[in-house]
Amino acid sequence: MSNQSGSNDSGSERGESEPSGLKPTGSQIDCARSCDDLHIEAALTFLTELGTSTLESGYATEATLLIVGSCAAAWGLRDVSVCGVGRVVIVQCSDNNGNTMSRLAEASTLDAFDCDRMRRIKDVARQTVVEQLHPNTACERLKAANAGPQPFPWWSVQAGGVLLAFCICLQIGGHALAAVLAAGTQLVVNLSGRWFGKHGVPTFFTVAVQAAGAGAFGGLFHGLGWLTVAQAATVVATAWVLIAPLPQLMSTAIDVVSSDSLTALARALGAALIIGGITLGGLLMLALSWRFDLGIAGDPTLPQLPVWLGIIFAILGAIGNALFNVGGRNLLVPAAVAGLVTASVNQTLIHVGHLPSVWAGPLAAVVLGFLAAATANWLRLPMSALALVGITGALLPGLIVCQGLILSVYQVSGIGYFVQAGAVCVALGIGASFGVYLWSVLARSPWAASTD
Repeated sequence: MSNQSGSNDSGSERGESEPSGLKPTGSQIDCARSCDDLHIEAALTFLTELGTSTLESGYATEATLLIVGSCAAAWGLRDVSVCGVGRVVIVQCSDNNGNTMSRLAEASTLDAFDCDRMRRIKDVARQTVVEQLHPNTACERLKAANAGPQPFPWWSVQAGGVLLAFCICLQIGGHALAAVLAAGTQLVVNLSGRWFGKHGVPTFFTVAVQAAGAGAFGGLFHGLGWLTVAQAATVVATAWVLIAPLPQLMSTAIDVVSSDSLTALARALGAALIIGGITLGGLLMLALSWRFDLGIAGDPTLPQLPVWLGIIFAILGAIGNALFNVGGRNLLVPAAVAGLVTASVNQTLIHVGHLPSVWAGPLAAVVLGFLAAATANWLRLPMSALALVGITGALLPGLIVCQGLILSVYQVSGIGYFVQAGAVCVALGIGASFGVYLWSVLARSPWAASTD
């Protein structure tokens, strides 16, 4: 664009010595300016749609701005400014006459996390930069990327959730039967949440019903004599930690580290809404449980898996989470490696370094975030997706929630455990984002320079 404009200027300067027939006419200049304006408008349209798509699929705001900015730079737009405020993305630049042109768009949500959609959108951004796509072509490819297709059949998401719940329940000490029942409970809880979402039920009430429903299933399994109180607590705790807004907490931590306080606040409020729904549903379930005689409290100590078996279930859990968050085939093997590395580091810190699990988990998340940032470009996968599957497969504080729940059903305050579990979730997100920061320092590049 700028080269074309430069040739017009030089042509006008040589007008005295060139035949008048070669001089651009007023209509030709207006047409050229009109084409430039249309090109810039199309570029701004694509950039704002790209920004909202990245936010909706699960990217943090800093990553969104880097992705959008790289595409704008590839087109050579002048005085480009990209800003994200909450769910709103604003892109502005200058035309060839110095006039400011801008577009803004609003993402529909900040709470979703779709691994394969994140990958598809990032591929479109990469194609835009490498192939110098025309803005209209880029818009068409972005629409196709947002529309799918899904990497696996619809039921694979539920299958991933079932596998993840089974593995988490075993990791926190659940009996084999409890793990099977936890998997079934997770399936019902997730499907009910999707049904409520399709019918427009507010998230707060949806989560409250899901949390109370999980508690009711745990009580039913105990009432039927299938599980002890402690084993039933593992079923409920598994469902609750999977409802917990870990992706939002991770993105909030990244936004805080990158000093994007407004968007971090918006994400934090959304996460607080989900946590509030879990709290309400949990209180309703506990109030109901207190009306029944649960007998004398038995031994609340839960069995522990051997280290090697715990690592195996962490790997399977990471694969299950990849499916649960709509990850494609190219995410499954990296997810297994992320689960292996994270669980190995966590277990080493606990058993060799003798660190408490509440400290070992966030430190393992630092290692995971560092490795995710280092390999994201090479694997062509979203960095946050790699971090999430590793954390969910190996580090969720299900045992802490279970301990608090066992105390609470016997009317002994377990609030300290629940607060600790929430703090651990936040620390996991901060640890992963700090690992990414360490990689950026080592690579001598800006924060998250991988455009992820």
